[in-house]
Amino acid sequence: MENTNKQKGIWWLVFFASTAALGWAIFSHWEWLTLILPFQTTAFVKAMDIM
Repeated sequence: MENTNKQKGIWWLVFFASTAALGWAIFSHWEWLTLILPFQTTAFVKAMDIM
């Protein structure tokens, strides 16, 4: 159980970091902002323990 909670915390951190990166990419009009989406969605699914 403890290993799962530690990993969920890391996944939440990755999710929030990728969300911040996506916000920055939208704000700065970065051409390849869609490259962030796989990291964001995977981290969200792992953090919610869906997969």
